[in-house]
Parts: sequence; structure tokens; C-alpha cells
Amino acid sequence: MSGRAGEAATLEGRAALASALLALATRAERDVLLLSFDFDRVLYGSGAFVEAIRRLGLSSERARIRVLINQPKPAMKGAHRLVELGRRMPSRIAFRELNEERRTAHRGDWLIVDERHLIERGSPDAPTARQQPDAPLLARAKVKAFMELWEASSGCAEFRTLGI
Repeated sequence: MSGRAGEAATLEGRAALASALLALATRAERDVLLLSFDFDRVLYGSGAFVEAIRRLGLSSERARIRVLINQPKPAMKGAHRLVELGRRMPSRIAFRELNEERRTAHRGDWLIVDERHLIERGSPDAPTARQQPDAPLLARAKVKAFMELWEASSGCAEFRTLGI
């Protein structure tokens, strides 16, 4: 990782990305917006990441976690901890899948926290990602883009099914 606090940094490799995602999720105070291509278990399914999201969900009635997924079927292979948490906390964690026409245009991942902090990766196989630790203007622009995608998306039925 490069850069000082508050400056953009390049994250090299999946381990650095996973560490930065966890650190950012842990800092969340109000909301988390996540756009993911395939909801990678290494990045979003670790016990520590899921615990950070759980704590946020329980911290306030106004806490919200919204997850947009490009390809939900790969995420449903086996038990994904964040999906299981979402099933237990449906009033705090919502899942939607991108509609068909938006899937090809949005192959990367975004994690936006509290309309202030942002991590983005251009594609699921990109070796690097970009972290903006304190960039409210950029983060708000991404929030606006995320919310447009959210409104045009549909609920993710696979993630709501309890399989009982």
C-alpha cells in the first residue's frame, strides 16, 4: 500500500485488499454500500469482516448495509457468512442484483463507508485496487452512482431463501 493518511493509496494484491476492506468496514459508523462482481468469500466472507458488518448493523436503528451483486450465483455456492448474516438481519442488510443491462458495465467492486471513504477495484481479477480513505466528494459521487444502480436493481431472491 502506498500513500499517507487521507491520501489515495494503491492496494497491491488480494491480501492487501482484504485487509483494507476489513479496516474500512470496522471504521463504519452509519452505512456501508458494497458493489461486488461475485461477492468473493476471501474479501467479504471472513469472520472478521462479517463481525464488523454485524456490529454496524447492531449499533443503531439507522445503520444500513446495502449490497449490490453483479453475479449472485457464484456467491451462493456454499454458505457465505455475510449472506447468512443478512438473512438474520434483513432490516439492516439488503441485497440486490444488478439488472441485465448494467452487468457488463460494472464488473468491479466498490466499498463506500459513511459517504466519506472508498475502495474500488476495476474488475474481479485486477491485481490492484484504489483506496480513498478520506475523500467525501469522490465518495458522494460514488454514492450517487451506487444509488442509481440500486434503484434500477431487483431484490436478490437467492440470498433471501433460507433453505429450510
